[in-house]
Amino acid sequence: MVKKMNSFLFDVSIFIDIGIVFHILQFLPTIGIKFLISFKTGKRKLTLTFKGRPLFSEEENQKGLTDHSLYIVVLIPAWNEQDTVAKSVTSILTQTRKPDKVLVVPNNTTDLTAVAAMAAGAQVLVMPGKNTKKKAGALNYALDQLSAELDSHKHSAVIVMDADTTVDSDFVERAENKMGRNKYVGGVSSIFVGRNSHNILGTLQQMEFARFRRLVKERIEVYVLSGTASLISWNALKKVKEARIIGKQLPKGDSYYDVDSMTEDNELTLALLALGYTIPHVGIESITDVMEDFKSLYNQRKRWYMGALQNIKMYGLKMPVWMRFIYWFQQIGLYMALAITPIILFAFITYIIRTIMITGTLTSLFTLNTIIALILFYAYIFVQVITVWDQGWMARLLAFFYIPDLVYGIFLLIFYAGALWTFITNKELSWIQT
Repeated sequence: MVKKMNSFLFDVSIFIDIGIVFHILQFLPTIGIKFLISFKTGKRKLTLTFKGRPLFSEEENQKGLTDHSLYIVVLIPAWNEQDTVAKSVTSILTQTRKPDKVLVVPNNTTDLTAVAAMAAGAQVLVMPGKNTKKKAGALNYALDQLSAELDSHKHSAVIVMDADTTVDSDFVERAENKMGRNKYVGGVSSIFVGRNSHNILGTLQQMEFARFRRLVKERIEVYVLSGTASLISWNALKKVKEARIIGKQLPKGDSYYDVDSMTEDNELTLALLALGYTIPHVGIESITDVMEDFKSLYNQRKRWYMGALQNIKMYGLKMPVWMRFIYWFQQIGLYMALAITPIILFAFITYIIRTIMITGTLTSLFTLNTIIALILFYAYIFVQVITVWDQGWMARLLAFFYIPDLVYGIFLLIFYAGALWTFITNKELSWIQT
């Protein structure tokens, strides 16, 4: 029995070591293979990459959309955002390339969001009546109202931006250039980061977003077209609506955004990819609020996780094979983490307690295997600290002491388990503003 336990603990320790190595490698320059769009054919193909980018670039083969400026309208859906909407409007109106129109779309609002938006310089398009379809409903309403205006220009695009978000001053300019150079670009995303927080929970989210930003910056495309701030081709949006109505390439629907999805930005990403578009980023950051209490964080993540599961179920085999490989495997990875994490934690604690009970000391832990594990662990801590260094002293300390990071990760898994249970039991999840 003792031998079996030792063998099991040894296997678990090896598994942990391998996991640490892979975690470290994702932040280092490595060679990989990704499904990227070919600028020659417009089709996806396996491409050899270094640091997430093609080893042999196809930039010279890009087929340009236009050499002229796009007609760009900014849409900012807002629900009771009187305290933040002015900063969002100001950040988009002070761009190096000013948009042609900025519209705030208050819906179900009971505060002075519209007044604050107009005072900051935006136009206001009030959605009449009660909007039961939330953000997607507000965006569909605004796009329907603007369709004739957007159609009157040869090349139009829409920036969809959250009312609690600010963006770097050259986002519009760089996103427009990216879209103009390549007709396959359906949308250009910003990379969201967390606004500075003064409590531990908020700082842990800043750290999570900062690490995600590092990973995304090394990629050509984003996983999700960020709802915080993204430039989306009007022609692409029209093709999405048309494909929804037909219901062959995309799940059945009747508008630009899917109003039944818990995560409309994720669903639109899948729609654009399924229709053959690419969704790059330009390295620009959008700063958005973090959740500073567990209830808000739980509501946000349960909606995110549940939405992703719903979208994958909706698309099913409508996803091209390369998309299934990416998005299905993401969910499988979460399932595995959900199942394996408790086992690893139990084995690690059992190993420590058993060693102390038998020997009365921790010195016997220092075998060759544990020495290797300790070296890897210290390397892991180093990477965790370095990847959040620009987030300030509190983030560095939390990363260095490890336990807060670990507990936060476990809570996210618990939140995912809640979303998964809701999904499996087919319970309805209410959309909660966060």
